[in-house]
Parts: sequence; C-alpha cells; structure tokens
Amino acid sequence: RLKTADLNEWIRYTIAHHKPPSVQGRRINMKYISQTKTRPPTFIIKCARASQVPASYKRYLANRLRKDFNLPGIPMRIILRGDENPYV
Repeated sequence: RLKTADLNEWIRYTIAHHKPPSVQGRRINMKYISQTKTRPPTFIIKCARASQVPASYKRYLANRLRKDFNLPGIPMRIILRGDENPYV
C-alpha cells in the first residue's frame, strides 16, 4: 500500500518531467492521486478533462508507477476522475 503523500509527490514530479498532452488547446491538469485498493492496485487520479486523456499517457503513468515504486509486472488499474463544474 502506497501513501497518498508519496503518490502526490510522485505525480507532481512525473508531470513536471513529461506533461500531459493538450486537448483542444487546453491543458489537462492532474490534481492528486490516491490508492483505493490493493488487489489489484487501483489508483484514482483527479484531473480536469479526464475523459480526454489519451490511453498512451495512462500507460506512461502506469509504467512510471511500476518503475518508481518497484512494482514490476504487477497489473494495476488507473482510474481518471474529472472534477464536477458547479457552474454548468
């Protein structure tokens, strides 16, 4: 089980190293990450425009998680959740 504080520090570093692609001229802003389950490891990432994040960037995040937290070959789930806009 990974601590949320460690994951949030990791996501800030990872985004600084390789930024998410822009969608329709707008950046995808990833706010925080937390681990919700352990079998299989499931991670929830809160971000803007969650439905528009390319599958290749989700694979990049999964591969970085495996590499940086020493989880080789472990299947994991990454779920992106968007923020609700109160003004819509």
